[in-house]
Amino acid sequence: MNPASVFHMRSSSAIIGVASAVIGVLALGPAAAAEISLHDDLDRAIVLKQPAKRIVTLAPFLTELVFTAGAGERVVGVSAYSDYPPEAKKLPQVGTAVGVALEQIAALAPDLVLAWRDSVRVEDIERLTRLGATVYVAQSRNFEDVPRNLTAIGELTGRDVSGAIAEYERRLAKLRRDNAGKRKVTAFLEIWNRPLTTIAGRHFINEALEICGARNVFQDLDGVAPVVSWEAVYLRDPQVVVGMSSAANDAEFRANWQSRTALSAVKGGRLVFVDADRIQRLTARTPEGIAALCDGIDRYR
Repeated sequence: MNPASVFHMRSSSAIIGVASAVIGVLALGPAAAAEISLHDDLDRAIVLKQPAKRIVTLAPFLTELVFTAGAGERVVGVSAYSDYPPEAKKLPQVGTAVGVALEQIAALAPDLVLAWRDSVRVEDIERLTRLGATVYVAQSRNFEDVPRNLTAIGELTGRDVSGAIAEYERRLAKLRRDNAGKRKVTAFLEIWNRPLTTIAGRHFINEALEICGARNVFQDLDGVAPVVSWEAVYLRDPQVVVGMSSAANDAEFRANWQSRTALSAVKGGRLVFVDADRIQRLTARTPEGIAALCDGIDRYR
């Protein structure tokens, strides 16, 4: 609801009505008075009459980013696996990677829904819009997307995110400096093992490996998450094997690979496990995950 609606007076006096509206706009502040207009990552024009007050997030990384922007108290619903910060775990879960619970979302009456481009369906955007919510669709593939998405969320919520962006960029730059010049190693990156799946192309996890002085042996493959054969892994024989979401912890990850001793990385015990939440979600915490990855690789360099 915009300031003019909030302060509309049922009065026969036009002067009183205008004066009330002016007072209301001043009380709400310039951020509330100004219309917010930007484009999302589907190049759709997004317009809000005022900063969002009730927000639903449909991806864990978006949940984190809203809290990082300082608008966490406005989040009324989240997607499954939104477990950081701890406050997010207490919120109603209204979506998964395969769909959204429209009735639950409608009951929460959000004025803004943040969706992930890789999982949201066109029909879901249309249905959510019909509920009266503004839907902003965000992409998340590279390190630059963190400050870009934070900037958009800051605009949509009327929050100053410059400090959070500066800290993220400072930590990322420090990681690049601290790891520059290290001896290069080859790595196999396992994101799933049934079937064996890796990451290819220009992707932030491959960028993280590069920061740590490692090169993904399957980076040249087509697609984002190609399935690879064991024969191909044996042929490329990486110096290090890196795992994240394929196991619950380091012990399980190592157990999964113990029978693959024909690989030099396994024979030498050069197995690195990183908490997936810190490195597979592009958020302000991503530099923590990269630091853990670099530390793990350094043990076997």
